[in-house]
Amino acid sequence: MNFQRPGSTPAVINYPANPNRGERNKRDKLARIKRAAHKLFSRRGFEATTTREIAQAADIGTGTLFLYVGSKEDLLVLIFREEMEQVVSDALATMPNRTLRDQVLHVFNAMIAYHEQDPGLARVFVKELPFVDDRRHGVAEMITMVLAGVSNLIEQAKSRGEIKPEVPARRLSQNLFALYIAELQRWLGHDPISPQKRDDNLRSAIDLQLEGLRESNSRNSMSRGVRLEQSSAPPQKYIAKGKADGRTNGKRVSRRAR
Repeated sequence: MNFQRPGSTPAVINYPANPNRGERNKRDKLARIKRAAHKLFSRRGFEATTTREIAQAADIGTGTLFLYVGSKEDLLVLIFREEMEQVVSDALATMPNRTLRDQVLHVFNAMIAYHEQDPGLARVFVKELPFVDDRRHGVAEMITMVLAGVSNLIEQAKSRGEIKPEVPARRLSQNLFALYIAELQRWLGHDPISPQKRDDNLRSAIDLQLEGLRESNSRNSMSRGVRLEQSSAPPQKYIAKGKADGRTNGKRVSRRAR
Protein backbone atom coordinates (compact mmCIF):
# COMPACT_ATOMS: atom_id res chain seq x y z
CA MET A 1 0.00 0.00 0.00
CA ASN A 2 1.31 3.43 -0.90
CA PHE A 3 0.96 6.02 1.87
CA GLN A 4 2.63 8.82 -0.03
CA ARG A 5 0.81 12.14 -0.06
CA PRO A 6 1.10 14.79 -2.78
CA GLY A 7 3.24 17.73 -1.84
CA SER A 8 5.05 16.02 1.01
CA THR A 9 8.55 17.17 1.77
CA PRO A 10 11.65 15.10 0.91
CA ALA A 11 12.77 12.38 3.30
CA VAL A 12 16.26 13.87 3.33
CA ILE A 13 16.20 17.18 5.18
CA ASN A 14 19.22 19.47 5.11
CA TYR A 15 19.65 21.28 8.40
CA PRO A 16 21.86 24.35 8.92
CA ALA A 17 25.23 23.95 10.64
CA ASN A 18 24.11 26.10 13.60
CA PRO A 19 20.43 25.27 14.08
CA ASN A 20 18.07 27.50 16.00
CA ARG A 21 15.41 26.22 18.37
CA GLY A 22 12.98 25.55 15.55
CA GLU A 23 15.50 23.51 13.61
CA ARG A 24 16.45 21.56 16.72
CA ASN A 25 12.79 20.72 17.26
CA LYS A 26 12.57 19.43 13.68
CA ARG A 27 15.62 17.25 14.23
CA ASP A 28 14.17 15.92 17.44
CA LYS A 29 10.86 15.04 15.77
CA LEU A 30 12.58 13.28 12.88
CA ALA A 31 14.73 11.30 15.32
CA ARG A 32 11.62 10.28 17.24
CA ILE A 33 9.90 9.24 14.01
CA LYS A 34 12.85 7.05 12.98
CA ARG A 35 13.15 5.45 16.42
CA ALA A 36 9.43 4.72 16.57
CA ALA A 37 9.33 3.33 13.04
CA HIS A 38 12.34 1.11 13.56
CA LYS A 39 10.91 -0.30 16.78
CA LEU A 40 7.48 -0.96 15.24
CA PHE A 41 8.91 -2.42 12.02
CA SER A 42 11.05 -4.82 14.04
CA ARG A 43 8.30 -5.78 16.47
CA ARG A 44 5.20 -5.93 14.25
CA GLY A 45 6.68 -6.22 10.77
CA PHE A 46 6.74 -3.68 7.98
CA GLU A 47 3.42 -4.57 6.38
CA ALA A 48 1.49 -4.67 9.67
CA THR A 49 2.76 -1.29 10.85
CA THR A 50 0.68 1.76 9.92
CA THR A 51 1.75 5.36 9.61
CA ARG A 52 -0.83 6.25 12.28
CA GLU A 53 0.90 3.90 14.74
CA ILE A 54 4.28 5.41 13.91
CA ALA A 55 2.94 8.91 14.50
CA GLN A 56 1.39 7.91 17.81
CA ALA A 57 4.61 6.23 18.99
CA ALA A 58 6.60 9.33 18.01
CA ASP A 59 4.08 11.55 19.84
CA ILE A 60 3.19 13.60 16.78
CA GLY A 61 0.15 13.97 14.55
CA THR A 62 -0.21 11.81 11.45
CA GLY A 63 -0.24 14.96 9.32
CA THR A 64 3.03 16.07 10.89
CA LEU A 65 4.59 12.72 9.99
CA PHE A 66 4.01 13.40 6.29
CA LEU A 67 5.87 16.67 6.58
CA TYR A 68 9.01 14.59 7.17
CA VAL A 69 8.49 11.47 5.06
CA GLY A 70 6.34 10.88 2.02
CA SER A 71 5.49 7.24 2.73
CA LYS A 72 6.18 4.29 4.96
CA GLU A 73 8.60 2.98 2.32
CA ASP A 74 10.43 6.32 2.39
CA LEU A 75 10.91 5.97 6.10
CA LEU A 76 12.29 2.45 5.85
CA VAL A 77 14.83 3.44 3.18
CA LEU A 78 15.84 6.51 5.21
CA ILE A 79 16.50 4.36 8.30
CA PHE A 80 18.52 1.80 6.37
CA ARG A 81 20.56 4.43 4.54
CA GLU A 82 21.64 6.24 7.67
CA GLU A 83 22.42 3.09 9.64
CA MET A 84 24.27 1.49 6.72
CA GLU A 85 26.46 4.57 6.35
CA GLN A 86 27.60 4.05 9.94
CA VAL A 87 28.19 0.33 9.33
CA VAL A 88 30.38 1.05 6.30
CA SER A 89 32.24 3.82 8.10
CA ASP A 90 33.03 1.49 11.01
CA ALA A 91 34.16 -1.28 8.64
CA LEU A 92 36.53 1.05 6.79
CA ALA A 93 37.91 2.32 10.10
CA THR A 94 38.73 -1.22 11.27
CA MET A 95 40.27 -2.50 8.04
CA PRO A 96 42.61 -5.49 8.56
CA ASN A 97 46.03 -5.60 6.92
CA ARG A 98 45.11 -8.42 4.54
CA THR A 99 44.73 -9.10 0.82
CA LEU A 100 42.36 -7.05 -1.30
CA ARG A 101 39.89 -9.94 -1.41
CA ASP A 102 39.77 -10.15 2.39
CA GLN A 103 39.49 -6.39 2.78
CA VAL A 104 36.56 -6.16 0.35
CA LEU A 105 34.87 -9.04 2.16
CA HIS A 106 35.44 -7.21 5.45
CA VAL A 107 33.25 -4.36 4.16
CA PHE A 108 30.58 -6.53 2.53
CA ASN A 109 30.38 -8.92 5.49
CA ALA A 110 29.75 -5.98 7.82
CA MET A 111 26.87 -4.89 5.58
CA ILE A 112 25.49 -8.44 5.49
CA ALA A 113 25.75 -8.71 9.29
CA TYR A 114 23.60 -5.59 9.57
CA HIS A 115 20.92 -7.12 7.32
CA GLU A 116 21.07 -10.37 9.30
CA GLN A 117 19.75 -8.53 12.35
CA ASP A 118 16.32 -8.40 10.67
CA PRO A 119 16.11 -10.28 7.33
CA GLY A 120 12.41 -9.41 7.05
CA LEU A 121 13.10 -5.68 6.98
CA ALA A 122 16.15 -6.22 4.80
CA ARG A 123 13.96 -8.07 2.29
CA VAL A 124 11.56 -5.11 2.07
CA PHE A 125 14.45 -2.67 1.78
CA VAL A 126 16.06 -4.57 -1.11
CA LYS A 127 12.66 -4.83 -2.78
CA GLU A 128 11.99 -1.10 -2.50
CA LEU A 129 15.51 0.07 -3.38
CA PRO A 130 15.15 -0.04 -7.21
CA PHE A 131 12.05 2.17 -7.02
CA VAL A 132 13.19 4.92 -4.66
CA ASP A 133 13.51 8.48 -5.85
CA ASP A 134 17.09 9.23 -4.87
CA ARG A 135 16.41 12.95 -4.69
CA ARG A 136 14.30 12.09 -1.65
CA HIS A 137 16.46 9.45 0.01
CA GLY A 138 20.13 10.12 -0.72
CA VAL A 139 20.79 6.41 -1.34
CA ALA A 140 23.27 7.32 -4.08
CA GLU A 141 25.36 9.12 -1.48
CA MET A 142 25.56 5.95 0.62
CA ILE A 143 26.49 3.83 -2.41
CA THR A 144 29.06 6.42 -3.45
CA MET A 145 30.58 6.13 0.02
CA VAL A 146 30.87 2.34 -0.35
CA LEU A 147 32.38 2.59 -3.83
CA ALA A 148 34.85 5.26 -2.72
CA GLY A 149 36.00 3.08 0.18
CA VAL A 150 36.43 0.00 -2.02
CA SER A 151 38.17 2.08 -4.70
CA ASN A 152 40.66 3.26 -2.10
CA LEU A 153 41.37 -0.35 -1.12
CA ILE A 154 41.96 -1.16 -4.79
CA GLU A 155 44.39 1.74 -5.18
CA GLN A 156 46.30 0.51 -2.13
CA ALA A 157 46.42 -3.00 -3.59
CA LYS A 158 47.81 -1.54 -6.83
CA SER A 159 50.49 0.38 -4.94
CA ARG A 160 51.72 -2.76 -3.17
CA GLY A 161 51.80 -4.73 -6.42
CA GLU A 162 48.88 -7.03 -5.68
CA ILE A 163 46.92 -6.17 -8.82
CA LYS A 164 47.86 -4.58 -12.14
CA PRO A 165 48.40 -0.81 -12.01
CA GLU A 166 46.24 -0.17 -15.09
CA VAL A 167 43.11 -1.62 -13.49
CA PRO A 168 40.43 1.14 -13.22
CA ALA A 169 39.62 1.26 -9.51
CA ARG A 170 36.19 2.85 -9.89
CA ARG A 171 34.98 0.30 -12.43
CA LEU A 172 36.33 -2.62 -10.41
CA SER A 173 34.65 -1.32 -7.25
CA GLN A 174 31.34 -1.16 -9.14
CA ASN A 175 31.78 -4.75 -10.34
CA LEU A 176 32.56 -5.99 -6.83
CA PHE A 177 29.57 -4.13 -5.38
CA ALA A 178 27.34 -5.68 -8.05
CA LEU A 179 28.50 -9.14 -6.95
CA TYR A 180 27.57 -8.27 -3.36
CA ILE A 181 24.11 -7.04 -4.39
CA ALA A 182 23.50 -10.17 -6.49
CA GLU A 183 24.22 -12.52 -3.57
CA LEU A 184 22.24 -10.32 -1.18
CA GLN A 185 19.22 -10.58 -3.47
CA ARG A 186 19.62 -14.34 -3.80
CA TRP A 187 19.76 -14.72 -0.02
CA LEU A 188 16.68 -12.52 0.51
CA GLY A 189 14.75 -13.72 -2.55
CA HIS A 190 11.65 -15.89 -2.89
CA ASP A 191 13.84 -19.00 -3.17
CA PRO A 192 16.54 -18.04 -0.65
CA ILE A 193 19.95 -19.62 -0.33
CA SER A 194 21.54 -20.39 3.03
CA PRO A 195 23.90 -17.88 4.69
CA GLN A 196 26.77 -20.34 4.18
CA LYS A 197 25.98 -20.64 0.47
CA ARG A 198 25.68 -16.87 0.23
CA ASP A 199 29.10 -16.34 1.80
CA ASP A 200 30.75 -19.07 -0.29
CA ASN A 201 29.25 -17.66 -3.49
CA LEU A 202 30.38 -14.13 -2.72
CA ARG A 203 33.91 -15.22 -1.83
CA SER A 204 34.33 -17.32 -4.98
CA ALA A 205 32.80 -14.60 -7.19
CA ILE A 206 35.23 -11.99 -5.85
CA ASP A 207 38.13 -14.42 -6.30
CA LEU A 208 37.11 -14.99 -9.91
CA GLN A 209 36.79 -11.26 -10.56
CA LEU A 210 40.25 -10.53 -9.14
CA GLU A 211 42.10 -13.53 -10.58
CA GLY A 212 42.83 -12.05 -13.99
CA LEU A 213 43.69 -8.65 -12.51
CA ARG A 214 46.47 -9.79 -10.21
CA GLU A 215 50.07 -9.00 -11.02
CA SER A 216 52.11 -12.00 -12.17
CA ASN A 217 54.34 -11.73 -9.09
CA SER A 218 51.27 -11.88 -6.85
CA ARG A 219 49.94 -14.94 -8.65
CA ASN A 220 53.39 -16.55 -8.61
CA SER A 221 53.73 -16.07 -4.85
CA MET A 222 50.42 -17.84 -4.31
CA SER A 223 51.47 -20.90 -6.33
CA ARG A 224 55.22 -20.91 -5.62
CA GLY A 225 54.93 -23.54 -2.93
CA VAL A 226 53.19 -25.93 -5.31
CA ARG A 227 55.77 -25.40 -8.05
CA LEU A 228 58.70 -25.94 -5.68
CA GLU A 229 57.19 -29.16 -4.43
CA GLN A 230 56.71 -30.37 -7.98
CA SER A 231 60.24 -29.41 -9.05
CA SER A 232 61.87 -31.28 -6.16
CA ALA A 233 61.09 -34.64 -7.81
CA PRO A 234 62.50 -35.62 -11.24
CA PRO A 235 59.94 -35.83 -14.05
CA GLN A 236 58.45 -39.26 -14.55
CA LYS A 237 59.67 -39.60 -18.12
CA TYR A 238 63.30 -39.35 -16.97
CA ILE A 239 62.73 -41.87 -14.20
CA ALA A 240 61.25 -44.28 -16.69
CA LYS A 241 64.12 -43.71 -19.14
CA GLY A 242 66.69 -44.27 -16.38
CA LYS A 243 65.11 -47.59 -15.48
CA ALA A 244 65.02 -48.65 -19.12
CA ASP A 245 68.71 -48.03 -19.90
CA GLY A 246 70.13 -48.83 -16.46
CA ARG A 247 70.89 -45.25 -15.37
CA THR A 248 70.48 -43.81 -11.90
CA ASN A 249 70.82 -40.05 -11.45
CA GLY A 250 72.25 -39.80 -14.95
CA LYS A 251 74.93 -42.53 -14.46
CA ARG A 252 74.97 -45.94 -16.01
CA VAL A 253 75.08 -48.82 -13.51
CA SER A 254 76.86 -51.96 -14.49
CA ARG A 255 74.96 -55.23 -14.45
CA ARG A 256 77.37 -56.55 -11.81
CA ALA A 257 76.65 -53.58 -9.52
CA ARG A 258 72.95 -54.17 -10.05
